[in-house]
Amino acid sequence: MSNPKSGIPLPVRPRLIAAFFAFLGLVLVGRLVQLQIVQHDRWTSVAAEIQEVTVELAPQRGTIYDRNGLVLAEDIKAMAIAVDSFNMTRPETLIEILAAHLSLGGDELRDLVYRPSYFTWIDRSLDLDDAVSIREEAAEAGVYGLIFFDTWKRSYPQGNLASNILGFVGTDGVGLEGIELSFDEWLTGEATVLRLVTGRDGRTYGSTIVSQGMQGRDLTLSIDTAIQLACEEEIDRGTERFQANFGLILVMDPDSGKILAMAQSRRYDPNRFSDSTAEDRRNLAVTHLFEPGSSFKAFSAAAALDAGTVDLDDRFNGNDGIVVGGHTIHNADFESFGQVALAEIIESSINTGMVQVALDLGAELLHAKLVELGFGNETGIELPGEERGILRDPERWVPLDLASTSIGQSVAVTAIQLVTAMASIANGGMSIPCRIVETNIDGGEIEEPSRVLSASTCSTMRSLLFRVVESGTGQWAKVSDYEIAGKTGTAQKAIPGEGYVEGLYTSLFAGFLPAFDPQLVTLVVFDEVQTPPVGGGYTAGQVFSRAVSRIVQLERIPPSSSGM
Repeated sequence: MSNPKSGIPLPVRPRLIAAFFAFLGLVLVGRLVQLQIVQHDRWTSVAAEIQEVTVELAPQRGTIYDRNGLVLAEDIKAMAIAVDSFNMTRPETLIEILAAHLSLGGDELRDLVYRPSYFTWIDRSLDLDDAVSIREEAAEAGVYGLIFFDTWKRSYPQGNLASNILGFVGTDGVGLEGIELSFDEWLTGEATVLRLVTGRDGRTYGSTIVSQGMQGRDLTLSIDTAIQLACEEEIDRGTERFQANFGLILVMDPDSGKILAMAQSRRYDPNRFSDSTAEDRRNLAVTHLFEPGSSFKAFSAAAALDAGTVDLDDRFNGNDGIVVGGHTIHNADFESFGQVALAEIIESSINTGMVQVALDLGAELLHAKLVELGFGNETGIELPGEERGILRDPERWVPLDLASTSIGQSVAVTAIQLVTAMASIANGGMSIPCRIVETNIDGGEIEEPSRVLSASTCSTMRSLLFRVVESGTGQWAKVSDYEIAGKTGTAQKAIPGEGYVEGLYTSLFAGFLPAFDPQLVTLVVFDEVQTPPVGGGYTAGQVFSRAVSRIVQLERIPPSSSGM
C-alpha cells in the first residue's frame, strides 16, 4: 500500500525518518568533536577573552611616621572603578553619573566609557563615599557595565605639613617625589592579581586570586612634627614680613646628623598634588643653590686654624679695600676697622681681613678642607634631586678665586650642605652623615663619622661664633637665657649671563645652641628680601631667634650656664 500523495510505500517512511535523524546526529557529533577537540584551544581563548579579565590591585602602601609615631602618610580604604564597554548599558547616563563625582571632564569620560574593551580603568583610588554613590545611582538608572574593587588611597593627614619632604603618590600607586619616591620599593609591597569572570550584563560573577599581594613596609622619619610646624609657621611669617621670594629653615641634631625639621615657605597639599606646580613641590633644602656669603668665613677660618697658618694673636689690616688679582674687594658698607685679629674678623665679618687669612692658607689647603666638610659633593641625604653645589678645582683657581671663595663668593652650596658643615664645628670636628630616615633600610651598620676638624679648632670656633651673636653681626639671633653661636651671611645674587645683580641678595644665619654644648644646629635662609635692611643678621637672625625660642621648649633644652 502506498501513500496516494507521495507514492512512497507506508512501511518505508519510518526507515527514512530514522535515517534522517541518524545523519543529523552524526553531523552534531562531528561539530562537537570539531569545537571541543579540534578547535578547543581556539574557542577556549575566545571564551576567556570575552568572559575573563586579569587585574592587578595595588597593595596597601606602608605608613610613614614622624620620630614620635605621628602618621604623616598612610593608605586609607577606597574603591577602584572600571567599565566594560562591550556589555554596558545607557552609556550617556553613565557618563553623567561619573562626571558628578569625578574630576574628569566629559570628553575624557566619554573616551574612557566608549573605548572598545572589556576592561578600562575609570578611577583607581576613589573615595568610598563617591564610589558608593556612583554604584547606587547607576543601579537606580539601570546602568550596567561598571566593575568595582576594594582598594587603597594615599592620604596625608597633616595636610601640607612637610609636604616637600614627603612627596606624593600618583594615581597608579607609584611614588613620584620626595620620600615617597626615594623609598617607593620599600613602601609599595606586591600587587594582588585577580582573574574576573563577567557576564554579558556587565556584572562580575566571580573572581579568583592568581597571586596574593603583600603589604608595603612602614617607614619612620627623624622629623619631629611639632618642631616642623613651629619652623613652618616662623618661616611663613618671616617670608611675608621681609617680602622675600621664599625662605627655609633646617634643624639638625649635630651629634647624630638627624634632621628634625626641614621647613620652607613654598608648600603644597599632597592630597591635591595636581593643583600644585613643580616649583611648589621642589624641596629647596636640597635643590636650591646659593652663594653662602660671609657665613663661609666660619669654614675658611676653621681651615686656617686647623692647618696652623693663623693664630689668634695674629693681626691683619682690616681697612676697606684689598686688591687681589687686579680686583678690589671691599668690606660691607666700605667700613674700615684698622688692625684686627681673627676674632674680630669673624665677629664683625671683615672681608679684607679674611682674604688675608685665606691668602696665607693657600688654595689647596682651603679647597681640601671645604671638600672634607662636604662642599662640592652630595651629602647623601635620603631625598631625590640633591644638588652637588659648585666648588671648582683649585688647579684652576687664580688668587682672586681663593680670595672670593674664602668670603663665600664664586662658590654655591645647598642648605643641607651648609647645616651639615656647621654641625661639624658644633660637635667637635666630626663629619656626621646627615639623614632624615630613622628606619635602618639596609639592616646594616650606620655609616661611621669621620674627623674633619680638630677638637681644639672647633673649641676656638665655637668661642668666635659666640662673639658674633653676643656683640657682632648676629645680635638679632639672641635667644633669652641661651648662649647662641653662629654666623651671618648676606650674598649678592649672580644671575647667569648678567653677573651680580644689584638689589638681589641671599640673606642667612647659621647657628647652634647651647654655644658650648651644642644640641641643635639651625639654618635660616631667605631668597631676595625686599624690605631694607636685607642683611642676614637682621632678617634671618630674627627668624632664627623666634624659631629656636619655640624649639628649646619643645625639646626641653635647659637654659645655658656660661661656658666661657
